[in-house]
Amino acid sequence: MPYRSAPTRVRAALLRRIAGATAAVTLVAVGAAGPAAAAAVNGARPAAAVGVAAALDDPTLPTSAIALEAPASATALDPITITGRLTLEDGTDPGVQQVAVNRVVPDETWTTLFTNTAVDGTFTLTDIPPLSGHLRYDAYWFSTENYQGSTASVTVAVAGRAATLTLDGSRIGRDGRQLSLTGTLGLDGKAPGQPQTLAVTRTIWNNRLDGAVQQLPNITTDGRGAFTILDTPTQGGRHVYTVSWDGDPVYAASSASHEIAVSSPDSHIAGQVAEPAYLGLAFWVTGAVTYDVGVCAGPTVVRVSRRINGGAAQQLPNVTTDASCGFGFDDTVGRTGQVAYTVTWDGDSTHRRTTGTITGTVQKQPSGIEATSPDRTLLNGQQAVIEGKVTDGNAASIGAKLRLTVRRIGPDGSSVDLPRVTTAEDGTFSYRDSPPTMDASTYPQFQYEFSWSGNATYQASNTSVFFYIVPPDCDC
Repeated sequence: MPYRSAPTRVRAALLRRIAGATAAVTLVAVGAAGPAAAAAVNGARPAAAVGVAAALDDPTLPTSAIALEAPASATALDPITITGRLTLEDGTDPGVQQVAVNRVVPDETWTTLFTNTAVDGTFTLTDIPPLSGHLRYDAYWFSTENYQGSTASVTVAVAGRAATLTLDGSRIGRDGRQLSLTGTLGLDGKAPGQPQTLAVTRTIWNNRLDGAVQQLPNITTDGRGAFTILDTPTQGGRHVYTVSWDGDPVYAASSASHEIAVSSPDSHIAGQVAEPAYLGLAFWVTGAVTYDVGVCAGPTVVRVSRRINGGAAQQLPNVTTDASCGFGFDDTVGRTGQVAYTVTWDGDSTHRRTTGTITGTVQKQPSGIEATSPDRTLLNGQQAVIEGKVTDGNAASIGAKLRLTVRRIGPDGSSVDLPRVTTAEDGTFSYRDSPPTMDASTYPQFQYEFSWSGNATYQASNTSVFFYIVPPDCDC
């Protein structure tokens, strides 16, 4: 069947883009040829795409089809080859036909390329992806007087090109002394056309920090793509400097690292006061002399002074450390509040003198009230009998007469303050009270609350005993 191209109709026809259409994609060898583009328009549709369709495909005409194949992946600026074939429904060869291909980049702008088929309908298009991302290639053959037009689409994952980022400098340093690291950013062996901003981090490993990442000020490349990082470490340890570039539409992000072993003569003292620390009772204070890098070798001696609530310093006996420079001592203080120990080590031939502060809080000793009754169920008219004892935190006697407050709380929640009770020297006490007469059928409950406000040495404490009024015939 004869047919003829219709360039006038092609230019007037609406170029139909297929968004999201799928086509079979297989890996095809990429040729190193230049881009085949008889005509190309960046960022705008070609004339054939923007005109209003002069005529729609005649559905009574035989159909056509385009099959496309492209590499599954590619690299920006490296040529790729897209192959395809135009076929006609009746199986005849289409002859030499023009096929339009839109290359659509991630921001949905496009460039239109053209290629011609061979007589059997096969065609090849070599293109250079201008940037990275998922690029879609939409192919179009426009309808003729004898055949309906056809379209196909294929997507290629285009990777960014590898940038070259270097970072170099000394492998050793010392805290307090400035370090200088230099590097370059190269794009295919050339400096970037414009200055580029690079992020810089410093990661430190030592006896105090375990891979702590610290952000340093950004730096900018010069006209040669070169840059310099200046930094003054404040402590010893493994310092890893990392410089990072975010990349651009063509080149992928890149980073480079450089490690420096930073020595330091600094030493440190840290420790803690064992909790809880009670007034008048011995408590334990521990600590150690440490270095940024390496292990302190003992035994050695540290000097200790103490302040309570910010008062005057009191010198305590010197303390000898163990072989790892750890130390511990017990202490007893006569006031509550914050206690601060200033611990000083005079240093040695390799490390400087250092002073550290160890703080804790001293509180009153705990107290408790034990209270029991031989019978918790009472008939109306019977007395509530309570025996008890005030003790310290170890359930031992406080060793003094103590005045206790007594409160009776009735079934309705109302309370009555009863006469106070004074303990014996050993903290024991006995108490008796007759609850008001109540309707025993409801089994009303009375609560006796004993409380002590504490003193200069001991904390306050309280306890309760509960009684129930029961009917005479209760088997309880």
